[in-house]
Amino acid sequence: MITIMEQMHQFSDRFGKQIVVNNITWRYYCLGSGAPIFWLPGGLRRAAFSFAFLERLAAHHTVIAPDYPPVQTNDEFITAFDAILQAEGVDTFALGGQSYGGGLAQVYLTHKVKSVERLILSSTGPGDYPKAMMFPLQVNIALARLLPEKTVKSLMTRLMYKYLTVPEAERTEWEEALTVLVQNDLSRPDMVSLFAVMADRIRKGIVTPAAYQNWTGRVIVLSSENDPTQNKKHILRYEQLFGRAVEVINMGNMSHSAAFFNPDKYVEFLEQALI
Repeated sequence: MITIMEQMHQFSDRFGKQIVVNNITWRYYCLGSGAPIFWLPGGLRRAAFSFAFLERLAAHHTVIAPDYPPVQTNDEFITAFDAILQAEGVDTFALGGQSYGGGLAQVYLTHKVKSVERLILSSTGPGDYPKAMMFPLQVNIALARLLPEKTVKSLMTRLMYKYLTVPEAERTEWEEALTVLVQNDLSRPDMVSLFAVMADRIRKGIVTPAAYQNWTGRVIVLSSENDPTQNKKHILRYEQLFGRAVEVINMGNMSHSAAFFNPDKYVEFLEQALI
């Protein structure tokens, strides 16, 4: 029986592409056909980890999903995303993000108000982080830089375990795959980048209501009742942020990692958002 890691590698080999932007190599995946969706993955930083739902979503859509190299600023993400979409000939698209990727999606939308026709946010929160978050982010950046890399990776693995919700029969294999990914594919700069980009977002005040004043698209939130990263106050904050009503699709108890828990059902919810 083929393992999860083997499936990830097959997905990567089949759909992976590379582009160099400002001397940094960005890997991304392009698959399927139809109306395009630019999908930004979570804090694991590797889109291929979501191979199961991405392949299902590609049955009716052109899906483009990047990996994240260890850059330090949101501007670097924006420049690379522009280059990827230009390389694929995409002008107008749906923009989606899961968890950490949801914050990046809100950033990228501030730059692409004329191109994004809808924003889909899954297992994430409003990107207008309060300034009070800056201190704990700076502490995490310092720890990621100063602690032994083995310790940093161990802490990262435990954090990801916390939000990994999969069928119990598959949990051991998913945890093994996650551990291999963090230990072998991610580096100390990746851990620093995780927090540095969020701090950069606060420092520059990127995500604000003013940034979306000229955007007329739809906002769709995929919400799970047992997702610890979401709460009811988020919907009001989204409405204040985007200046309009937000559409909410209730995914029941699929938790934070719905794409792993039930990729077929997750794509059904995404298709509702893409109608």
